[in-house]
Amino acid sequence: MAQALFASDDKPFSCSICLEPFTDPVTIPCGHSYCMSCLKDYWDGQRAASCPQCRAAFSPRPALGRNVVLLDMMRELEAVSLRGAPSAPPMHEVPGFEHATVDVSWERPGRNPVQKLLEETRRCLAAQIEEKGQEIKLLQNTIQSFCLQASAATQDSDRIFTELLDFLQRRRVEVNQLILAQREAEVTRAESRLQLLTGHMVALKRRDAELMKLSHVHDTKLITAMCESLGVPPVASGGGRSWTLSPHVSFGPVRKTIADVKEQIQSLYRDAFPSVASAVKAVKLREIEKSPEEVCDPASVPTLDSRNDLMQYFSEPSLDPFTAHKEISLAERNRAARRGGEVQPYPDHPDRFDSWCQALCSEGLQGRRYYEVEWDGTVGLGLAYESIGRKGSSDGCKLGHSDTSWTLQCSAAGLSFLRRRRAVQVSAAGHRHRRIGVFLDHGAGVLCFYAVTPSELRLLHREETRFQRPLFPAVWLGSRSAVSFCTVDSLSADGSINISTFK
Repeated sequence: MAQALFASDDKPFSCSICLEPFTDPVTIPCGHSYCMSCLKDYWDGQRAASCPQCRAAFSPRPALGRNVVLLDMMRELEAVSLRGAPSAPPMHEVPGFEHATVDVSWERPGRNPVQKLLEETRRCLAAQIEEKGQEIKLLQNTIQSFCLQASAATQDSDRIFTELLDFLQRRRVEVNQLILAQREAEVTRAESRLQLLTGHMVALKRRDAELMKLSHVHDTKLITAMCESLGVPPVASGGGRSWTLSPHVSFGPVRKTIADVKEQIQSLYRDAFPSVASAVKAVKLREIEKSPEEVCDPASVPTLDSRNDLMQYFSEPSLDPFTAHKEISLAERNRAARRGGEVQPYPDHPDRFDSWCQALCSEGLQGRRYYEVEWDGTVGLGLAYESIGRKGSSDGCKLGHSDTSWTLQCSAAGLSFLRRRRAVQVSAAGHRHRRIGVFLDHGAGVLCFYAVTPSELRLLHREETRFQRPLFPAVWLGSRSAVSFCTVDSLSADGSINISTFK
């Protein structure tokens, strides 16, 4: 009965690819509509996204969303058809003609079981669509609220640090005023003493000139009388106060005291910053929980031989700036990293790698997860426990050199898998797989690395083990190297990496 709804010649509610009634209809920018799965399959087989009917090309590949209006219209028309409602009257009514009504109640008990299964399945899908729609709306509202709260926290941080800077500025002015006041007081006292000494010096020189004149007189009594009349000059007079000059006068102790205050403030902040950073990292929009259905053994892992199968577990990791080595610069919301030799002004942090040029992602992975990374230069792409060492150059700190990490080494010489410093060659030299896919089944203990190109997905290495804790995507960068964690629709036509963000 539902098929009769679409029995017209032009099939206005049918997909032009599968020629069947729409399933999850989507409308692309040129205005044509198709089943979502049909259009995805069609685009996956093409080098570029284009309309199957008018051949309009789209770059980048547009995100697909259900055409809710078309879907509701199909449901309404199907409901009308199932209720047996009369069809629309002809354009020109014939006087006295009565439209026939169709009683389909007798058809309901004997309807096709396949049609009944189809209806039940669609009702279940409609309920799931409604549930997902509510979840999407809730998540969108949560993201908006989260961003607003983050902005408010940033404003509070700016305000607090501005007040702290104002406080330090006022203290700087006070200390400078103390230094200048002390300088003025001491200089005034010294200048008064200098003036007094200068006067004494003039008097002494005048007396010496008088005595010089007596050197030509041979009258002994006159000379004796003159010397006695001059007497001893009062050089010790000055109010009965003696002066002792400091031989090494210096403001060095003052500068040292100020430097000590600076060190104390910096030490206080260094001690408190890990708590601040931990408080920031503890604010999470969502937590990943391992559901019971994700716990399985390796035999239950589905056959994943196509990128479409893997994409159902797709995630978009981002690097944690608190762990990034100071030679790693981050971009694209921390999804891209580059090592160019410049030291970044990152603050000291206990989570930061200080020897190996590495970084961990912010989110630990559990269950089934898949992500893709583009690379250039010489890099290591892997996963690690959060307990991996951060300080020093020991094997416990480097990806693939201990039992806390797994990594795929990528370079112009080829690809190799590294675990506990044991390397396994997985790709011959000369093969340039610029995009690597990583699939993790945490519960089953399966880790797979794939070479991803526009035309194929090729398994490079499969590792089976037992994971004890969440795994964090991690990268190691050689000199002049770069990586970029991919978004869901970012596969380029030639599979090449684009690191223009760092240029």
